[in-house]
Amino acid sequence: MKPYLTYASTTLIALLFTLNSCSGVKEVQSYFNSNSIVIDGLKNDWEGKLNFDSKSKLAVGFQNDKENIFLCITTNDRANIMKILRLGLTIWFEPKGDGKTIGIKYPLFDMERMRNVPLRNELPDNERENPDERFKKMILSQNEISIVNEDDYPLFLVSNNDEKNIQAKIDVSKETFVYEIKIPLSTNKQAKYFIESAPSEKIKIGIVTNELKLDSPIGRPGKGMNRGDGKQPSQGESSGRRPQGMPEGRNFGMNTDPIKLWYEVKLTD
Repeated sequence: MKPYLTYASTTLIALLFTLNSCSGVKEVQSYFNSNSIVIDGLKNDWEGKLNFDSKSKLAVGFQNDKENIFLCITTNDRANIMKILRLGLTIWFEPKGDGKTIGIKYPLFDMERMRNVPLRNELPDNERENPDERFKKMILSQNEISIVNEDDYPLFLVSNNDEKNIQAKIDVSKETFVYEIKIPLSTNKQAKYFIESAPSEKIKIGIVTNELKLDSPIGRPGKGMNRGDGKQPSQGESSGRRPQGMPEGRNFGMNTDPIKLWYEVKLTD
């Protein structure tokens, strides 16, 4: 039996954005794509398919084919870019039926990298880099994805560029950040990791920045946790699903208000 990622139901792209007044969840219709979407950190496959959220300053889009779902997030807000690159991002998938909830963490949080990257205002004028170059240096180390369960415990740590499974890519160009991810559906019989969802179904998807937590169990296997290949994500990362404090000391030079967007996506068949 193929190991599933947890979480069934649906996902991707938005044609309509109708706000659910009770839950704050936006209801969207995924675009069906019969052509191959290239996960390259570019917006070429998303023309006319991104919807801007003025509160978060993010544009988000969903697409699906018969075997995969695709998500794209873009922003040119520098505070958002720094927040995502420094704290990491979790995409939550919550099924409508009995499927398990899972989170996909990418980019991953790294406390040491976060401490060692100097803030722009800490550098002399003659050493201040072009913002794009600075962001690209932070992206270079992001070549793995962490799959976590609903309690934020790690299940698997996998490559971010497996064409038969999950693929994810981020890039920054002309001060615009682009995030792309492809995740197999249950109809994808070749995939080792997949979401328990199929075209025509609905799925709830959350886009949440991680919150700092110095004493976190994230690097330790929990009871009954599937360790996958035995590799674990960095300690100190959390998905923002539970309230947590920021560490005292250095001000990391960014707005610490978390990004939290939730969508109910109807997959197209």
